Amino acid sequence: MENYLHKRKIIVNSAKTLFLGKGFTATSMDKVAQKTGITKQTIYRYFPSKMDLFKATLEAAIGSDKKDYVFGDRDIKIELFDFGKVFLQFHMKKERLNIIRLIVAEGRKDKELSRIFYETRQKIHGFEIFISYLQKQNPQTNDTKFLANLFFEMLLSIRMPVLLGIQGIPSEDEMVLHVNKVVDFFLAGCKFSPKDK
Repeated sequence: MENYLHKRKIIVNSAKTLFLGKGFTATSMDKVAQKTGITKQTIYRYFPSKMDLFKATLEAAIGSDKKDYVFGDRDIKIELFDFGKVFLQFHMKKERLNIIRLIVAEGRKDKELSRIFYETRQKIHGFEIFISYLQKQNPQTNDTKFLANLFFEMLLSIRMPVLLGIQGIPSEDEMVLHVNKVVDFFLAGCKFSPKDK
């Protein structure tokens, strides 16, 4: 089992380097085999298709330092700020930005690529955890999924200039300022009331 996991990790890491460096289309199983020194037949035993391998590399890349956020019972503004800060820092890492660039570049031609990315992203970035938290804060709301999406999109609104290469990754202070503004706007729009202490 240890040997199996070790070999799988080598394949995934090598494939990730190739996918992010050359793109999905230009990366073949032959190139993965060449980079790893593992035969193509062996790689196919681990991953039946290139898409399966891509999904595994995506999960490894996105989930490598992922930690499930745990909401407490503090003031909602504090909880949203802390969650938002972790979320934004997570999505502003170079590797994650490169994954987005890959999907944008090749996802239109390959819908399966986009679908796998979207499903993996939904599982990993705390979407369900956040929806559950919002439902507890305001049980009367029927549009909790919409609100969660809105919050995430507002947080990520500073990412586009970075993806386009217009500016660098925001500093810690710039991210904190952005998250504060998003949380204030979100709370005002949703009419959530901070808890009295």
